[in-house]
Order: sequence, then structure tokens, then C-alpha cells
Amino acid sequence: MNSLSRRIGAGVAGGAIAAAVAVFAAPQAGATVDSVTVSGSDPYTINTQYTLTAALSGAGIGLLVYWTDNGNTLTPAGKVPWPVGSSTLNWTPTTAGQHLITASQGGNVKTIVVNVVDPAHPGGGTTPPTGGTGGSAGTGSASGLLGGLLGGLTGSAGS
Repeated sequence: MNSLSRRIGAGVAGGAIAAAVAVFAAPQAGATVDSVTVSGSDPYTINTQYTLTAALSGAGIGLLVYWTDNGNTLTPAGKVPWPVGSSTLNWTPTTAGQHLITASQGGNVKTIVVNVVDPAHPGGGTTPPTGGTGGSAGTGSASGLLGGLLGGLTGSAGS
């Protein structure tokens, strides 16, 4: 009986260790990008530097933050969030039009739509974003992202 008790105890202890490892191995599930903002105000202009800021929270708050502009990586190696709870990045748009700025951390993603104009070509054929306003915090939802993309495509078809 004593041997059976030891086996049961070892099994329970092993299960507890496995559960603890599962909790510590999955901090990205608790990483949250709460909001993404851009310094300045709409309309944004090309060749002007702005600061992108992501507010972060959750258990995975220390994970690297990855930034993209229209799917193009701005931080190939990721960026350490500093100060804790925040990630900032200097951004200088070089093209006019809609820019989808995305911050992701541990599998959590937040995207905003920013309209950039070229002051040398006023009205340069850019279509204002639909489904959101430039510089406002996005929801990170697929429907908002898809609506912005489709709105830009359908708006340019008539030009």
C-alpha cells in the first residue's frame, strides 16, 4: 500500500508541475495591446516624423512589440517595451495614402488607419479612410480592417 501511495502522490505532484509549466509557458495569452496612437493630428504629411505609441497590459507586458506599416515591418527584431506598459517608435511616412499601422505583442494585435497626404500635391488622389478616423485608437477587429481596405479599394475605383 505504501508503494501505491507514493505512485499516486508522484502522479499528483507531476500533474501540478505540468499545470504550473503550462501557466508560465503561455504569457503571450495575457499580452494585450490596449491602444495605438499617433502623435500630431490628421491630416498627416509625408516626410514628417511622428511618434507611434502602444499602450500595453496583461501578464505578457514584457514581450517584444512588433510594428508594421501596411504590412511592412518597422521593427524586424521587435522592440522591448519601455517604460513598462508602453512601446513607442518614431515613424516618418514617405508615401501618401492610407497607412495601416499595427502593433502586436504576444499574438495580440491592434491596428489603426492613418491618412497621409503630400502637401506638394494637394488632393493627391488619396481616399480618406472609411470605418475609422486617422489617428484614433483602432479596435483591432478584422471587420474594421477589412472595411478600411475595401473602402479604399472601392473609393479609388471611381477615380
